[in-house]
Amino acid sequence: MATAELDPLRDQGDHYARALAGAGVPVRHLPVEGAVHGFLSFTGSVRLSRDVLNQLADALAAAFE
Repeated sequence: MATAELDPLRDQGDHYARALAGAGVPVRHLPVEGAVHGFLSFTGSVRLSRDVLNQLADALAAAFE
């Protein structure tokens, strides 16, 4: 999962990632510096968004190997 540095919901996302890990759920948390809420919606025009989406897709694919 990814959390955006400049997202008002970032702290909740960070907490959720820790709670999942604490419950034994495999989780990869990617805090994204300089990103705003909804940044993954901008994959067509923002390189950071594309890069993070690709990282998330790679992690998901690896989880199902």
